[in-house]
Amino acid sequence: MENLEIVAVAKAISDRTKKFTEAREAVGAGEYAVDFMVHVTGGIKVGDDYEQVCAPEADPWGLLAVALSKLNGVTLAAIVTEHLDADADTIKEVKAKAKEALAAIKEPTRKPYKGKVTTSLVVESVTVAAS
Repeated sequence: MENLEIVAVAKAISDRTKKFTEAREAVGAGEYAVDFMVHVTGGIKVGDDYEQVCAPEADPWGLLAVALSKLNGVTLAAIVTEHLDADADTIKEVKAKAKEALAAIKEPTRKPYKGKVTTSLVVESVTVAAS
């Protein structure tokens, strides 16, 4: 298969992942022989590559390990207990403050991305008449 054909088939399949769940539910356990042809027609549009600003990348577990290493056992136990008792809003608030602090000391990360692929593909099973 050519690269464009591979992109078309992969995109056609990824656009139908919801249907996979339904199809999988309909197929029972067992071993099956598969031999079929698929005909794919339509168009593919590949966008230009681009760069996007992402959230600053940090290792949250590393940050946590450093912070926890500064504490004694009693304080560490108190923090764990407080976390277990904290409500979701409090945790969200603390996470937001940590994000702000990280953004203040670290430049935003810019990442290159390949252009988006959009399609208008028709996928149909091809039946070959027995001779």
